Amino acid sequence: MIGKIKKGKGFAGLTKYILEKEEAQLICTNLAGETPQDFYKQLAATCCLNPRVKSPVSHISISFAPCERPEPKQLQQIVKGTMTGMGFDKNLYFAASHDDRDHFHLHIATSRINIDGECVSDWWDKRRLEKVLRNLESQFGLTPVPSSWEIERAAPSCGQKRRMMRERQDFETGLRDKPASKSAVEKIQDAVDATIQPGITMTQFLEKLALRGIQTKVKVTKDGEIQGISYSADSVAFQGGKLGRNSKACTLKGLVARGVDFNLKRDVLALAPCVNNDNQDNTQTAVAALITKIENHPHNLYLNTPDKQQQSTPQPREKENQIELD
Repeated sequence: MIGKIKKGKGFAGLTKYILEKEEAQLICTNLAGETPQDFYKQLAATCCLNPRVKSPVSHISISFAPCERPEPKQLQQIVKGTMTGMGFDKNLYFAASHDDRDHFHLHIATSRINIDGECVSDWWDKRRLEKVLRNLESQFGLTPVPSSWEIERAAPSCGQKRRMMRERQDFETGLRDKPASKSAVEKIQDAVDATIQPGITMTQFLEKLALRGIQTKVKVTKDGEIQGISYSADSVAFQGGKLGRNSKACTLKGLVARGVDFNLKRDVLALAPCVNNDNQDNTQTAVAALITKIENHPHNLYLNTPDKQQQSTPQPREKENQIELD
């Protein structure tokens, strides 16, 4: 199961969206009444129990594998397990199913304010939801899905997936003469994977990406500190940290870990055309001054590919507090 959780300010729109779709089926609720208006009024009334909560709405959606459609009793147990696992066991809610896409899915609408007037914490709620769903998959024998922290490659967004689905359908029906094109995120990921070769320098890496149609931007502060890298394809940009992790990482540190040879003194000229900073002065003098700052900024030295001697030398304690660059 794939789950999403979002917060909101109003119950009316969410209640209408979930319950007024033609194929919507109410699964379970602890609310009185039968109409969306009945449910909306009761959920909205919980705001009076804790007016300090600015986003009292919680919307949890759960998608099942294309081949799976649990029975109503099992769906009720899944809803109950999700509510309890996420700390909503004392909250008003309703849950309904939708079957308007290629996968069956559930929607749970609940108030974050429980009957005691306490607000359910949203701390790491997305990760907690993934853990809850992994337990429910095991409990009910459903198709297991890896959690986000186990996936090395980021998936295309829902919008990109819908676009590819439309193009695929148009191609199959003859309305399009070319197969569906890959998403921008997949194009970037494929280009990075294909470009990285043993011993390739950062300069060569950036040049070859450009030849593959991938543009790069390096975020640099006015002081010359390199903060991260982003990639774009088809006019769609992504931060390096949003593309992958571990062996598929696309951050600057991730590229070095994957084998890209980064030498600040050698590669700074290749980085310069990619620099994106808040300083609008693009004169040669300003660019030269920024390059000097980049070369000499102590934080950037950690990006240099360590040689064998450096690898055996303990790193300064300050590195423990460094965050991974995008």
